[in-house]
Amino acid sequence: MPDLSCLLSLHTSLLPPLYCSRLTLNHERDFCLFNSVFTAAPVFSMNFHPFWVVHSLKHYSPFKDVTVDDWWDQVNRCYVFIIILTMCICVSIKQYGGETISCDGFTKFSKDFVEDYCWAIGMYTVREAYDLPSTMVPYPGVIPDQLPACVPRLLNNGTILRCPSEKDVLPGEKIFHLWYQWVQFYFAIVAAAYYTPYLLFKHFAAGEYKPLIRQLSSATLSDGNAAEKTQERVVCWLYYRFKNTIFGKGLKYWFKRNSFSFAIGITKLLYLGITVAVFYSTGEMFEYGSGTWHTYGANWFGTRFTLYERGRVNHTTLNKDKLFPKMVSCQIQRYGLSGLEMETAQCVLAPNVLYQYFFLITWFVLIVAFFSNLCSCFLHLSEMFFWRGTYERMIDDCMMPNRPRYQYVFKSIGAGGRELIQVLMGNTHPVIFTRIFDELTFRLVTKASMDVEVITNEFAAGSPDSESAVGGDKLV
Repeated sequence: MPDLSCLLSLHTSLLPPLYCSRLTLNHERDFCLFNSVFTAAPVFSMNFHPFWVVHSLKHYSPFKDVTVDDWWDQVNRCYVFIIILTMCICVSIKQYGGETISCDGFTKFSKDFVEDYCWAIGMYTVREAYDLPSTMVPYPGVIPDQLPACVPRLLNNGTILRCPSEKDVLPGEKIFHLWYQWVQFYFAIVAAAYYTPYLLFKHFAAGEYKPLIRQLSSATLSDGNAAEKTQERVVCWLYYRFKNTIFGKGLKYWFKRNSFSFAIGITKLLYLGITVAVFYSTGEMFEYGSGTWHTYGANWFGTRFTLYERGRVNHTTLNKDKLFPKMVSCQIQRYGLSGLEMETAQCVLAPNVLYQYFFLITWFVLIVAFFSNLCSCFLHLSEMFFWRGTYERMIDDCMMPNRPRYQYVFKSIGAGGRELIQVLMGNTHPVIFTRIFDELTFRLVTKASMDVEVITNEFAAGSPDSESAVGGDKLV
């Protein structure tokens, strides 16, 4: 066994079973660790166990025992991701596991041909047939193509209402509904989009911190010597992480101190951008127009118990009947014995009964995610520039003493260092975290040969907690 430093021992001790990781220490050597939970043979042997598959899939679960992101980001990669993925699975089962449409009224074509043709080419409604009384149309948007411009009617004054010429009337505008063909891919893409920022953040920003956090999360006070060794390795890692950047001057060191915070901010902006993009692109997916989708959830509150046959005093078509029509028209054109044969009839889109509620859930999920991500971005900006509130919350949560060197180091490590400290605090026992933070601040202050009076006057003027320790410049 090679003689590794605390950094390498920290990483290799945290590798899960069946996992081979190449770790580079100071670009000198690469080490690869193999471990198996069932046999003494390496994992690349031909031995196989079904639990290996389960263990590999657990690695990709959105619900992690050890987290490197905060609660706001977990709303996106856990809850939004699971909700959208569940709807994707349900839609796929319905789409490929049963009949999606049912047509009637065709006399020239077979039933299978009609359903396949209408599903592939697309069904439509007529815009002018919306907002009409139920006595005139069987369903909103469904109306015969050869409809007269109007019907002459006798008025109360005895005159007859004259209708315009058929040549002067524009034909009805057809609204084709094709989105149902790719709805399962829509949900799959949205689910993947909400999980992608976490993968990018973990790979490019938090990958080096994950072994450290995993080590701390498994440490308990009852471990004895093992807990002390863990604390020492973590302090060692943090010390080398901060010692060259905490007191450095210039743009280079400023960027290093804040790089982790920038990565978190970019991740939050990605979640916010994805939410806005999904909301508006969903509206563009429907042929009727995005304006109807934008108010879909709000409109549902006032009309959730209204049926088409009831309550149509003002003859207004509901948004759910515009976006998710249950009855549509289909026109088939085909060459036959008599030339070009054409026939139009009605079809029932039964899955739209289910889809209208799936997209209603999606609408509310996107609205909640938007405001959640907006708050997350503002809170992150406030924590970057106003560190004292974050420091006081750390002191209160871990019941730590408010010592001058704690304040000085917490401020000096920059926004990125403070974010890392908060992540460690959230995954560590408060007592263990207090010991680590106390030892870390002592080493950093000692390393910089800080003047006791300068720090005391700057951060704790008149504080009774400051005194010189024998043998160094330790502040307690």
